[in-house]
Amino acid sequence: MNFRKKYSKVTVAMAMLHGVLIGIAAVVIVGLIIVGTNGIGKEKAIEQETVAADPPTSGETTPASGPAISGDEAPLKLFAKQHGVFSSVQSAKDFIAQDVSLAKAAVLQIEGQFYVWSEVGIQEDEIEVSDYEMTFRKPFFVDASSCSNVGAGKLRSVLSETELSKIKVLTTAAEGEVEDEKTAEFRKNILGLTAFTSDLRIVRLHLISNYSNKDGCAKINF
Repeated sequence: MNFRKKYSKVTVAMAMLHGVLIGIAAVVIVGLIIVGTNGIGKEKAIEQETVAADPPTSGETTPASGPAISGDEAPLKLFAKQHGVFSSVQSAKDFIAQDVSLAKAAVLQIEGQFYVWSEVGIQEDEIEVSDYEMTFRKPFFVDASSCSNVGAGKLRSVLSETELSKIKVLTTAAEGEVEDEKTAEFRKNILGLTAFTSDLRIVRLHLISNYSNKDGCAKINF
């Protein structure tokens, strides 16, 4: 008996196509498994990077290199009401002179330019700006960690204070406190400013102006 089965050319072609499709499907499935495995690995890597980037606890800031900086020495973030930036101090002063509303403004030299600011707040919403005035909020950082060398070691505390009465306490020496000439000068500056205005935003502005322009101990950066 002859058990040999004859197949048509169409049947053979269909069988070959079927085999090719199965092979392609197998490759796709293997590829998806590999990609999925790599995706899981990337997600774990991202999670590890996020944890590593979290700020340290206990009120400390870790710089790019070196030891952690305590919260009392770390740069303080503030917000200024900015009116303009000029290439010379005279241009900035002329701008102030032309506007009576800027009588209490100050000129701060920062990175070779001269900024006209009229207020400094701790919170962004403390500073009111308007298109009419052509003003805007300028966030910045002030580092007062070296101001103790000029008797203004409490400058950062004053700048972050929200009550005028607590600032005025610093205008008198505590009982039994030994006051040197530099510390006395710091107290005089605070006394003069609090007599000049009761607006803490202006007090902060002129303290920063004095200790960045004149003494150079307060470092400003953006």
